[in-house]
Amino acid sequence: MSLNNKNKNKSAKDEKKSKPKKHTVDSLFQNDKFLLTVSMFAAFIIWVFMSADVGETVNYPITEIPVTLELSEDAKNDNLSVVTVDGVPIDDFTATVKVKGNSVTVGSLKPSDIQVYGSNMGNIITSGSYNVSLFARQIGVKNNYDIVSVTPSEVKLVVDRSTVSEIPLEAQINATSPVEYYIGAASLSQQSVMISGPEQIVSKVAKAVVSTDVEKELEDTTTLTNLEVFLIDSSGEKIESDSISITPNEVDATIPVLVKKTVPLKLSYINAPADFNDGKLINIEPPTIEVAASPKLINSVDSITIGTIDFGEISYGMSSTSYSIVMPEGVRNLNNIENAMVNFDFSDYLTKAFVMTQFDFSNVPSGLAAEQTSYGGIIVRAIGPKSEIVELTSKDIVAKIDLNNAKVGTSVMQVDVYINKDNTKCWIYGSYTTNVTVKNKDDVSSVSSKSSD
Repeated sequence: MSLNNKNKNKSAKDEKKSKPKKHTVDSLFQNDKFLLTVSMFAAFIIWVFMSADVGETVNYPITEIPVTLELSEDAKNDNLSVVTVDGVPIDDFTATVKVKGNSVTVGSLKPSDIQVYGSNMGNIITSGSYNVSLFARQIGVKNNYDIVSVTPSEVKLVVDRSTVSEIPLEAQINATSPVEYYIGAASLSQQSVMISGPEQIVSKVAKAVVSTDVEKELEDTTTLTNLEVFLIDSSGEKIESDSISITPNEVDATIPVLVKKTVPLKLSYINAPADFNDGKLINIEPPTIEVAASPKLINSVDSITIGTIDFGEISYGMSSTSYSIVMPEGVRNLNNIENAMVNFDFSDYLTKAFVMTQFDFSNVPSGLAAEQTSYGGIIVRAIGPKSEIVELTSKDIVAKIDLNNAKVGTSVMQVDVYINKDNTKCWIYGSYTTNVTVKNKDDVSSVSSKSSD
């Protein structure tokens, strides 16, 4: 054999060796390993199906099954509902059912496959507490098992009407601040809350509160957020019931922290003497009060004006009068004094009367003239310190009548009487009128009478 033939034979063998072998179906069934694998898989499938029917019988508990407690239509129309079951809200109460069957079936059961229900629910038509037996039944597609027991087998229901009520909200917040600051009552983001639930429980609620203790001393107005609302009965005890709903169940509280300051009480005056000062005549009781305001506002509060005194209304011998203390907006009265007394001391004062027959007329209409026609003029009274009143004469007093819009004829007109003198502490007391006749200018006679003391 030639060398070329040997090489061709060798190449043919190598090429044959490198080609993959093809498996046919017949060859697979002639393979021992393949037959062993198929046999084991078939045995497993048969075991699963056989176990579903003839598996080991066991007792198995199904837990957390909701309980159906359906009231009659009459009870529902009367707004009745089941509130609690053995003290637990109806929506949170569950039961456990023990079942018996082959292990595969019962092991695959879910709470939705079983219904737990109460017996004789149709007999409940009024609010109250009732003992009800619980039973179970199959409601799923699987039914090749038995129900053994229900736990609990008997429960106590509370049936009541649902009601809604609005309850005032109160803050019970303990906070402190340094001595120079004032902590006001907390203001809440809600003045009241809505509560809903069983009528028997809602009727016991006296108030709703938020309560907390603030550990650090406060120097600025502070807001506390997300404070829990809870309910209090008439005895002051906290009401704890999962069947009550509170809306909102959390609120915010703002604690005002203000700066304190002591300021005097003052009066404003009209028709006061030119040289008047409070001195001994007028004094206020109390003379000062303690107030509080924000740091920015407190700097502008130097006094509190309680009212205005018209000297024309201060009569000789007047003893006292009362004024309400009205605080400026944003300022608090820490003394809680609502009224101040204004006392008068006339021990250094005298009164003196003057007969006025000389009158000044102002705003006289064109072409007209006027004269005072009351017989004997008018008597006016002045009050002043002893040292000044004795030197006061009628020449120091002006009686003026305003004729603005006056018409021809005789009428009663107001007389404005005042002291025309510098550096005096005297004043005219009272209100005065006189008869005034208005005529054509040519018909008015001259007035020659004079005023006298």
